[in-house]
Amino acid sequence: MTGRIPKSSAARAGLLAHTLAMLEDVPVGLLLLDADLQPLWFNAEAARACAVWNHGERRAAALRARREFVVPAPLLESCRALLAESRLNSAHPHVVSDHARGLHARVRLHTPGAGRPPAFHVHLDYRRPRGDRHRSLSPGALALLARLTEREREVAMRVREGLRTSEIAGELRRSPLTIKTQLAAVFSKLNIRGRTRVAALLNR
Repeated sequence: MTGRIPKSSAARAGLLAHTLAMLEDVPVGLLLLDADLQPLWFNAEAARACAVWNHGERRAAALRARREFVVPAPLLESCRALLAESRLNSAHPHVVSDHARGLHARVRLHTPGAGRPPAFHVHLDYRRPRGDRHRSLSPGALALLARLTEREREVAMRVREGLRTSEIAGELRRSPLTIKTQLAAVFSKLNIRGRTRVAALLNR
């Protein structure tokens, strides 16, 4: 039966470990904060997005995003506002954006009930502000991106924007040959040919 929760503590611990490992591959930043705004868990995409939010793209690229993780101030402010709204029974999810950097976050207050403390669920989306990047990715596009590694996703998303190989190489600070190799891997994993098809699939 799908969604069945194991009864034994060992089995639940195993399920949690597998779930966290699976969430690492999700091509969207996921961040969980407790009621005191302390991070309980975040995946690699969230660490990267928060590093860019805090330090800018260039400096963030030189950081170890996981080890130096700090929740960006705009997200903390949104959480505090949500908590205040919840006392008035009007807490709706907030959207926080830094359009100049292509950063977007959806912040939701989750109250499990039964005397358990609330938590904040944050979805982070880091996409450079070019072309139609303000348009959200469809579920189908997210499913395709989930097949790729983080570096391949970075290349695919810039192909979506219409960037040439040299431009992608410059932005990501990799050689054009590396970009071509990663782009070939994208074509293979998505079973497609050509950059135009990549852009079409990710924009649908």
